[in-house]
Amino acid sequence: VVPRAYLAGPEVFLPDAAERGAAKKAVCREVGLEGVYPLDPLDGRVPEVDGLALFEHCLALLDRCDLVIANLTPFRGPSMDVGTAVEMGYALGSGRPVYGYTNVATDYRERVTTEPGWLVEDFGLVDNLMCEGTVRRAGGPVVRVAVAADDPAERLADLTGFREVARRAARDAAGRTPG
Repeated sequence: VVPRAYLAGPEVFLPDAAERGAAKKAVCREVGLEGVYPLDPLDGRVPEVDGLALFEHCLALLDRCDLVIANLTPFRGPSMDVGTAVEMGYALGSGRPVYGYTNVATDYRERVTTEPGWLVEDFGLVDNLMCEGTVRRAGGPVVRVAVAADDPAERLADLTGFREVARRAARDAAGRTPG
């Protein structure tokens, strides 16, 4: 049985989201995983445009997967996509391994500006401690890659870190016994 990996990340918001998902799924096939993208059909139905229906769709897809690979690259600001963070927490709560990668290698502290007197976490992590902590608690690593791309979409969707973490996830999944 080929392990199924839910591919969490903000690439779904890019104009070429379907192509980005197909590229990630191709990498998964290369390493021995079946990639499941949030925009994939479920039981022959495509995801609805309604927000709450899409939420249920994504969780139903995730429920059919063995693990999660999450893109922690900053999106729309200094932090990762909040929807991806929710999917990671859901996976942790349901006992699934979570693997993370980011295409921005700088620490969270270096990317955040703050109001005078407000504290910013300075733990050398890629994002808020609860985000990286979720990945590590769920058994996966966080892979950091410094992608030099001027176009934010290209930086977000670069597959270098994804490829590395997918290989690790496939190797780990091969060593786990089902059940």
